[in-house]
Amino acid sequence: MSISKYSLIDVPSGDGVHTKTAGAKGEKYVYKYTHYFRNAEGKPRNRAILIGKIDAETGKMEPNSNYYEIFKITPGMLDAAVWDYGYSYLVLKCCNDMGLTACLNKVFGSQTMDIIISAAYIVREGSSMDAIDDWLERTLVPGCSKSLNSQSTSRLFESISLSKTHEFFKKWVAVGRTGENICYDVTSISSYSRTMTDVEYGYNRDGEDLPQFNIGMFCDESSKLPLYFNRYNGSLTDKTNLSYVLENAGAVGLKDIKFVVDGGFISEECIRNLSTHSKAFTIGIPAYLDIAVEMLKSHSQGIEKYANKLSDKDIYCVDKHFEYYGTSGRLMLFYDPMNHAQLCNEMSERIRSLSAELSGLKRYPASRLKRYTQYFRITKHADGNGFDFAVDVDKVDLLRQYKGFFLIFSTDNEISHEDVLYHYRAKDAAEKLFDQLKIDMQGARIRTHNEQTTNGKAFVLFIALVIRTYIMGKLKKHLDEKSTSLKKVFNQLTNITVITTGGKARFTKALTKEQKSILSAFNATDDILKSVETCLR
Repeated sequence: MSISKYSLIDVPSGDGVHTKTAGAKGEKYVYKYTHYFRNAEGKPRNRAILIGKIDAETGKMEPNSNYYEIFKITPGMLDAAVWDYGYSYLVLKCCNDMGLTACLNKVFGSQTMDIIISAAYIVREGSSMDAIDDWLERTLVPGCSKSLNSQSTSRLFESISLSKTHEFFKKWVAVGRTGENICYDVTSISSYSRTMTDVEYGYNRDGEDLPQFNIGMFCDESSKLPLYFNRYNGSLTDKTNLSYVLENAGAVGLKDIKFVVDGGFISEECIRNLSTHSKAFTIGIPAYLDIAVEMLKSHSQGIEKYANKLSDKDIYCVDKHFEYYGTSGRLMLFYDPMNHAQLCNEMSERIRSLSAELSGLKRYPASRLKRYTQYFRITKHADGNGFDFAVDVDKVDLLRQYKGFFLIFSTDNEISHEDVLYHYRAKDAAEKLFDQLKIDMQGARIRTHNEQTTNGKAFVLFIALVIRTYIMGKLKKHLDEKSTSLKKVFNQLTNITVITTGGKARFTKALTKEQKSILSAFNATDDILKSVETCLR
C-alpha cells in the first residue's frame, strides 16, 4: 500500500452499507450502495461496491482500498510494522532529480503519485497490475497514504486523457532533451482486444498471431531517455505513418532536430518527410538496394588505405556526394575488418554445419533446397534418390567479399565520418528501450480492452520506461564492474527496510557495502539515512 496496512475496524454505519454471505465457508463481505437508478422498465435498481470482509473472530471489518476512497479516510498506521523502503525511496529521488515529478505535477496534480507508484511497480514487478496491492502492503512510499489495487489502477489509466499526455510531453521534451540528435524507432504491441479501432493485424515484430497497435518512440541520443511516443493503428506501415508521427512530435517540441533512423524507413516518401521535418537526418542503407550494390562494386576495393581510416577506430570509410530522391547528402561506405573476419568465420561454421547435415541425408532434399543452395552445388543422382554435393566456392567468395561493409546516408554535412558512425550506432538506444518495455517489464502484450484505458496504461508504461532507463544509466558503471543485473540491484534495494512505530521510522539494520555502492551512483548514501526523519510526513 503505502504507509499503512489494513487494520480491523467497526463495520461502518449508514445508508447503503450491507453484508452478503458467499463461498463454501460462509464468509461475510461488506458492501456499500453507490448508485441508485431505475431500469428501462422503471423498476428501482442499484449498484454496490465491496468495501471489506468480516473477521469471523472479532466481528469487525477488514477494509479494502474502496472503503478508504468512498469514505474519504486516510488509512491509519499499525503500531509497529516493517516495510521495504530502499527501492521506493530511490524511485522517488530519481523522479525528482530528473524533473519528472515536476512535469507530472504541473499536468496531473494529485494523480502524480498514483502514476509514479504504478510505474515503479511495473519496473519492479511487470506490467500486470493484479498484485500491486500486495506489493504496496509491504512497501513504504514516502508521502503517500493512498491505496492502489488492480481496479483503481484501471480507473487511473482511464482518467489519463490524450490532452493531458500531450501537455505533459511538451513539458517533458523541454526538460529531457539534451541536444539535437534524436533517435526514432517503431515496435508493435500485441493485444487481445476486439473492440479497439487501432488494434489491427499487421507486421507483428514479435511474430505473434495477434492484432496489434504500433508505437513510435523518440529518445534522446545522449541520455538515452525516452522523450515522446506516438501510438497508431497496427495495420499502418512505418513508412506510411512517418509524416504524421513527425508532425505530432513537432507539436510537443521536437523541432530543429537531427534524426537517426534505421534502414527500415528507406523509401522516397520517408526521405522527403525526414528532410522536411528535421534539421538533418542519418539513415542506414540496406545492402540489397541498387545504390548500395553500385557503391560496393565501385568503392570497396582499396578501401583499407590509411587515408580512409577513422582516427580512433580500425574502421575505414569512403563517401561521395549523393542526391537521394532529390535530397542532397553523403553516401558513406564503411568497412570494419574485425567484423569481416568474425562474419566470415561464422559463415564457415555455418557451411560446416550444413555440410554435416547433407552428409547424413539419404535422399535428395527437394523440400529444403533453399537451406543449402546458398553455399552448395547439389546434383541429384539419375535414379532419383541419392545426390552429390560440393561447396560452391564462387558463391561463397562473393558472399565473403562484402562481409563487414555497411552503408549510411546522411544530410548532416558538417560532421565527420566518426561522428556519423557514432550517431548511427547510438540509435540502438531506441531498440534497447523496446527490449526493456517488452522483456524486462513484460509489456509485449497489453491487457486492456478499450481505447481510453489503453492510452492511459501506455502512458504509465512510458513513465516506467523513463524511470528504468534513468536508473540503468546511473548504474551502468556499477553493473559492469560487479557483473550483476538490475534485478539483483533492485533486490538489494528492497532489502533496505525500516520499522515504523509511534509515528516514527528507523532502519532495521545498517546499510551493506553493496547497498552503499548502489546508492552512491545517485549521491544518495547519506540522503537515504536522513530521509527516514521525514518519510512519514
